[in-house]
Amino acid sequence: MIYTYLIVIAVMSDITAIGFTVDKSKAKRGSARIPEMVLLSLASFGGSLGAMFGMYVVRHKTNPIEKFHFAITAWLALATQVVIALLLLA
Repeated sequence: MIYTYLIVIAVMSDITAIGFTVDKSKAKRGSARIPEMVLLSLASFGGSLGAMFGMYVVRHKTNPIEKFHFAITAWLALATQVVIALLLLA
C-alpha cells in the first residue's frame, strides 16, 4: 500500500511542478494562466513536493503578502502527506 501511495505522490508532484513551471512561463509572456485553484488543488491532492519545487526553485507564487495562501497550502499539504505516509508504514 505504501508503494502505491508513494507512486501517486511522485506522479502528482511531477504534474504539479510542471503546472507551476508552465504558469510561470505563461506569466512572463502575458498569456492565459493556469487558475490558482488548479495549482492549489494539485498541491493538496498529492503534489505538495512539486508545489515546493515550483515555489522555491522556479520562484513562482512566492510573494509573501499576495500569495501567502500558496505557502500555507503547500506546507499543510506536505505535512498531511508525510503523516499519511508514516501511518501507512505503521
